Amino acid sequence: MSLKILTSNLKLGRWGILAWSGIVFLYALFVVYLYPIVSESSKEIMSYINSLPEFFTAGFGLEGKLTEMLSLEVFASVEFFSFWPLLIGIYGIFVCVGIAREMEQGTLDLLIAQPVSRYKVILAKFGVFIVSAFLIAVFSILGIMAGAATIDTPVNLGSISLVFVEAFLLVLALGSVTLLCAAIFLKPRQALMVAGMFMGLSYILNFVVPALPEAFEWLRNLSVFYHFQPADITTNIALNNRSIAIYVGVVVVCTGVALITFQRRDLVA
Repeated sequence: MSLKILTSNLKLGRWGILAWSGIVFLYALFVVYLYPIVSESSKEIMSYINSLPEFFTAGFGLEGKLTEMLSLEVFASVEFFSFWPLLIGIYGIFVCVGIAREMEQGTLDLLIAQPVSRYKVILAKFGVFIVSAFLIAVFSILGIMAGAATIDTPVNLGSISLVFVEAFLLVLALGSVTLLCAAIFLKPRQALMVAGMFMGLSYILNFVVPALPEAFEWLRNLSVFYHFQPADITTNIALNNRSIAIYVGVVVVCTGVALITFQRRDLVA
């Protein structure tokens, strides 16, 4: 990875990173701030959630019925963590398509003309998203902590951090898919369309499959969002090793294929 390219791209995108971090920080703060109001009617809310169709609750990372009181961690799982990977995944699509965008703008030729290997260039581009997603995750945790302090309610920072570990790997998996699309097409519109369709269909699949007959249940495994169950993590205070393995596998395979593809591509316009 080229640190020079990484730092220069981070400087160019610093305002976008700060904007996303600030927005997510405020969103986390707002969600936690609402918890005391919601917790007053926790029994009614839990009863309502348990009465919803399985396909609806499953899409928000709630498998089975809620049997415990609506804790702050579970509330955050429904109202914040279930949307966080989708939001940061959208941001990641636009960041990881950078290689294709530079190809279209004609600046990629100048970049690879420098004494730096192609694989370092594409890894630096992906590194920009890794650093950005990490900073946004940190600000998200700070937002939850600030919200908990505002309402004077303790929050299990350990379980919250574990959720972000898995959510972080999920968004890296989405980013690596976009990186692969960018390396294959080298055209931002096509890369955005394919990566966006992958993420959108994966998200929809997680909602739709539980409503189908049991014979189609296996299809749900094809959704990367299905393997992210924030409520289970906050309840058990433990990561899902299967989910970790899947996300790491997607990142390694997609990034590896992207490196090989980009290395072999004819970049002459």
